[in-house]
Amino acid sequence: MEIQQRQHSILEIWNNYWFRPAPLFNLAICRIIFVTFQLIYILKPDYLNKLLDRALWPDAVYTPLPFVQLLTLPFGWSEPPPDIFLSLLYWITVGTGVLALLGFKTNLSLIPFSLGCLWMQKYLYSFGKYHHPEALMMMALFVLALSPSGRVLSIDDIGKRIQFNLNKRKFETFNIVEENSSFARWPLLFVQWMFALVYLSAGLAKLTNDGLDWFNGYTLQYYLLTDGLRWGSDLGVWLAHNHTMAVLSSLMAVGFEATFFLVLIFPQLVWIYIPLGASLHIGIYLAQRAPFFQFIALYAVFIPWASIVQKFTTRPWSSASNQKPEILYDGQCPLCIRSMTILCYFDWFNRLIYSDLEQRWQTIAETHPQISLQACLEEMHLILPNGAVRKGFFAFREILRYIPILWPLQLVLYLPGSSNFGPKIYKFVASRRKRFNQCSFETCSIDSQK
Repeated sequence: MEIQQRQHSILEIWNNYWFRPAPLFNLAICRIIFVTFQLIYILKPDYLNKLLDRALWPDAVYTPLPFVQLLTLPFGWSEPPPDIFLSLLYWITVGTGVLALLGFKTNLSLIPFSLGCLWMQKYLYSFGKYHHPEALMMMALFVLALSPSGRVLSIDDIGKRIQFNLNKRKFETFNIVEENSSFARWPLLFVQWMFALVYLSAGLAKLTNDGLDWFNGYTLQYYLLTDGLRWGSDLGVWLAHNHTMAVLSSLMAVGFEATFFLVLIFPQLVWIYIPLGASLHIGIYLAQRAPFFQFIALYAVFIPWASIVQKFTTRPWSSASNQKPEILYDGQCPLCIRSMTILCYFDWFNRLIYSDLEQRWQTIAETHPQISLQACLEEMHLILPNGAVRKGFFAFREILRYIPILWPLQLVLYLPGSSNFGPKIYKFVASRRKRFNQCSFETCSIDSQK
């Protein structure tokens, strides 16, 4: 009995650590950052050329790794695949990466994207010169493919929410930042542990190979001078001639790597270690041209994105409901329900109030007698905190001011002439709601007697 209790206690601790409900928002943000970074990396102009031309280099010695051989078996075990195969694989990887970024069939897109990135990297490694910066990103992409990283901030999720509200024939407010899952924590923890092990192994390797000589400054000066001359880094050459800076840099680098695991025990330390780590990797690149930028992108797993958003949400200007703009929409119109669902999806800071005209009309008629029911049915109205009213296109444009993630759209809506063409386009769409979306479930307007 005692053994069973201990086993149950250990299992409970394990599940509480790895599978405690956590915000899906954090996982989705990491998906967007990781996939964006990897797409930028493989879309660099020289990446595809390097993939196609690597076998033609004079010093090319092709020793395919096992994973590479799995796909290139039809072309022979020891022969590089043809260019058409490499190009096709490359563009499939890019295409699935774009879909994964947008969150369309997220997990289904992430699997070929992560496999494609891994295969291309291993193909380049098949010519020798193994490097390790890409390894952690490859693992992170695979973890995302196995996780619910598309449950929020995805086309899949927006589509499901719109369909859900349409089926209910009613729009209800929600906030994706507050949604949790038992499977949203372990992927981020896995990458965090990999980070700690990578840094710890790097620090121990320095101490094991060079011992205390690493701290004498001369060891680092040697590497700085070698890489500085090899890659043409003036900063590296300059630092190589500064012994004091070399000693301090050696102490800081090993200290950072050997103690980074403390972030797992004391999460608040991320606000110290992340800036230090970013500075370290940027400095390494400037001095030695060693690109560890993947690590900077992967630091996203340590940042509590949902908590940051919620802290802004609880600020006085955001939490006071009487200071929020109020959107009046036709609750009988599917197109309006779609629009409100999309706006609410990106209203992470809860800065707007969404009011069904049918439910609010009696109060609105008393507090804002200048607003007519017919006008509200024809176009969306926005009541600002100061009592001013915006209609149609101008209401939509004003709404964007309260949704930071959609601010880039204002660049379009404030273009010269938009104040003339915008209302016409809005009225064109609004007047044809029946054609666009079978405007209502049973009727397209609220009973005028209400």
